Amino acid sequence: KCPVRCLQDVVKGLFVCCVFLDYVSLSQRFIPELINFLLGILYIATPNKQNQGYTLVHPFRAFGKNSELLLVSDEEDMATWQRKSLSLHWASGLKAQTKTEANHTRLSCLAVCLALVKRCVLMYGVLPSFHDITRPLRALLTEHLADCSHPRELQELCQSILTEMENQKHHCQPLICEKSKPVPLKLFTPRLVKVLEFGRKQGSSKEEQERKRLIHKHKREFKGAVREIRKDNQFLARMQLSEIMERDAERKRKVKQLFNSLATQEGEWKALKRKKFKK
Repeated sequence: KCPVRCLQDVVKGLFVCCVFLDYVSLSQRFIPELINFLLGILYIATPNKQNQGYTLVHPFRAFGKNSELLLVSDEEDMATWQRKSLSLHWASGLKAQTKTEANHTRLSCLAVCLALVKRCVLMYGVLPSFHDITRPLRALLTEHLADCSHPRELQELCQSILTEMENQKHHCQPLICEKSKPVPLKLFTPRLVKVLEFGRKQGSSKEEQERKRLIHKHKREFKGAVREIRKDNQFLARMQLSEIMERDAERKRKVKQLFNSLATQEGEWKALKRKKFKK
């Protein structure tokens, strides 16, 4: 969104573009703002803008003071320029001391922009959304190639970008509506069960109701039989216990009677023995 007014703004913008591409290199997510900025950089470095058929959008301006910010017209500076890495000292506000150094920086910015464009073509070339901007991009690159005063390295870079654009195939097709509606899947008729009052036995047919009635009757009879068997077992256990207790009581009574008779006989024998001793 920041306007491009000087070379420092161009260097900052290209640095942000490099960061963008590094972050989306794996996901290959399409970033329209990045492509728009690169097209704007090519636009301000291209002469004869009336015949390009491309509408410039914000933050670049088609006409004005900064519309030809990267345009280099000095052939001597083009001949002495050598491609090298663009220093980030320009992003800190440091200005060029001579006109030749400023022109060399413009050409270096253009070289970095073309390298980023080539990287975008390799990354987004198969996306349908990228093919919408290939026409203005092709027009800008062709305009660069038509100007023979540009250095040879820049011309070769432009030619390689155009070659990559030609080699890209349309693997993806845009989404379109179908001509006919899709045939719906066949569904089974829903089974409607009549909801009866709470507590009643529910069933869908008489056979099922009769089956549930028999199952319920069987469970009830089974529980009743188990209850009767349990009662019989308890009665038998009580009878056996009472018989055992009666036998034990009878045995204790006989044992007690026997001891009593023995004690009586012992007393009579002792009394008889004392009478004999006195005589």
